[in-house]
Amino acid sequence: MDFEFTTSKPVSEVAALLEAEKMGLHGLAIDLEIPEDEELHWHEFGATLWLIEGAASLADEHGTIYEAKPGCRITAPAGWLHRALASPTHRLVVGADIPFEDWTAPLNKPPADLLG
Repeated sequence: MDFEFTTSKPVSEVAALLEAEKMGLHGLAIDLEIPEDEELHWHEFGATLWLIEGAASLADEHGTIYEAKPGCRITAPAGWLHRALASPTHRLVVGADIPFEDWTAPLNKPPADLLG
């Protein structure tokens, strides 16, 4: 799976959770606030995220900035380098390819760990 950022009409939380289930993903709806820009990092899981409410921004390892609003969907593989940028509280549905209880800490893993 490659990184993909798409925009469409806003989708409801229920619809996004159902879509995640149909995709074979583990779905979770969360409210998230990013008070300050994060450091570049990656996650051990692949995921598809739907922005349900609010607005959010993120940047990839090359500095390309993506501005998300309701209806935006991000699909990213495990190991994709990115950073969330300061954003007010927003509602997401996260569909992950591994169960949430199997995620290891820290959630945001440093780029150097990709080489190891």
